[in-house]
Amino acid sequence: MARKRPQIRGQGADVFLAQLPSPDGAAPMVPSGGEKRVMVTVYLPPALVEQLDRAWLERRMHDRKVQKSHIVAEALETYLQS
Repeated sequence: MARKRPQIRGQGADVFLAQLPSPDGAAPMVPSGGEKRVMVTVYLPPALVEQLDRAWLERRMHDRKVQKSHIVAEALETYLQS
């Protein structure tokens, strides 16, 4: 009796979808799949939310996996390092 092959859907896609290097040469600061994240609620002015949405849509043209959380995390890390 032949054994049924296990499904591999969604596994290993990162091998084929390597991220493009950023223009400044630094690697994008996208959290790895195993990094624990905590949900935080913040209230932003509408104009800032529109800017975030535009930046997110522009980044999604190059990286379909990017999330708004990634962009906010990058901005906070940059701000807190200075």
